[in-house]
Amino acid sequence: MQRIERDREIARMGSSGWATLDSVPRDIADEASRFVSSQNRAWWSDAEELGAEMSAWLEGRRFCEQVELGLLYVPKPTVLDVRTAMPLQTRQEQRSDLLDDVVHARLNEGRDLVPEGAKGQLFLTCVGEYGISAGSYEDIRSASDVEYTVAGHDVRLPMTRQLWGSRVLQAGTGPLPDTEHNEAWTFTLFVGDELVDGLAASGTILKSHVRFRLGKANRGIGSARVAPAIPISTVS
Repeated sequence: MQRIERDREIARMGSSGWATLDSVPRDIADEASRFVSSQNRAWWSDAEELGAEMSAWLEGRRFCEQVELGLLYVPKPTVLDVRTAMPLQTRQEQRSDLLDDVVHARLNEGRDLVPEGAKGQLFLTCVGEYGISAGSYEDIRSASDVEYTVAGHDVRLPMTRQLWGSRVLQAGTGPLPDTEHNEAWTFTLFVGDELVDGLAASGTILKSHVRFRLGKANRGIGSARVAPAIPISTVS
């Protein structure tokens, strides 16, 4: 069972792309690090409990052993809209071979899960290279609410382009999610976003491009992953 540990999560924010990428607004790193480092013992106890519940829920699911749970910071779009293409400079700071982002022309704006007036939102979710495999977009959306409820939260709702975009940036210069440079190439389905012309949105890093794509909603192969998530705190 994975644990959420205060020192590890504070270190994660301090070494994240928010803090280490020169082209990312510095305010993001300041807010993320300030928030997690200023929380009291009760807050961390709650975070640890949520982590334990999520870890228990993940147990036995396909490729759960590849998942790293942790805290993910999502900035408000007016500061940095991670649902869109990032500047080439940012990507090349992350990995020197990365080229321009590729965003499918038919993709809509996607959901914004940062509350109005907030500076950001903190989630408990997959922060490493992989998520779990749970079938296709259609399989997951049509499943019962009970199957995807953890600690009173539907963990499908934050499976969005916004969280994946944040996850890629937060990884900074470390191992990136859903890239062919990993041991297994994968892509993440955005089950929390609506279909676009009957197609499901997903994200991957392939052939040196971060790609925001559209594909078949019934495609449930093993390389199709999802990142269940729980909102933990709003950063004001």
